[in-house]
Amino acid sequence: SVWSIASAMMMFVLMICPPFLTALGIVREKENGSIYNIYASTVTRGEFLIGKLTPYVAISVINILILWFMATSIFGAPFKGDPIFFFIVSLIYITCTTGIGLLVSLLVRTQVAAMMLTTIVTIVPSVLYSGLLVPIASMDAESKFEAHLFPAMYYTEIALGSFLKGVGLDQLWGNALVLTLYAGVLWTFSYFLFHKRPRS
Repeated sequence: SVWSIASAMMMFVLMICPPFLTALGIVREKENGSIYNIYASTVTRGEFLIGKLTPYVAISVINILILWFMATSIFGAPFKGDPIFFFIVSLIYITCTTGIGLLVSLLVRTQVAAMMLTTIVTIVPSVLYSGLLVPIASMDAESKFEAHLFPAMYYTEIALGSFLKGVGLDQLWGNALVLTLYAGVLWTFSYFLFHKRPRS
């Protein structure tokens, strides 16, 4: 059970940190008014989003390495899968979770609201509907359906499969594809929701 929890906790930490960093970082600029410098500049929407989110993605990449090291060294969890596949999928996952924070930052105007909304859309699903505490197979039909709506479940299966089962792309490609689609949808919505002339 220690090995399972240690590997699955990578999902939980990477679901919490990137959205909070992203959401609070952008909303803070709304509150102090510095975001208007971007509105008045010639920077495009894409340039702003890439420039703003690249540091958070970089921090999360470092978190991946630290969490993997802690799971294998401190908790002794064996890693039997393909490290390249796992790292690439983890990068897709943090792109997805960063997109959640970006979307939240575009929907609210205060840091308090950003924290509350981010908590609801990240912590609750990652604890209840990811397989972290309750196996997906033992859930009822409604809970299973809700679990499939959140990226946490897919990455949990990838983490457990990579650490404990030694499976890779041949069996986990479906989960990786869903995470890629999830990230693409989030970033597309965020791109079209961000306007340099915000509505009053």
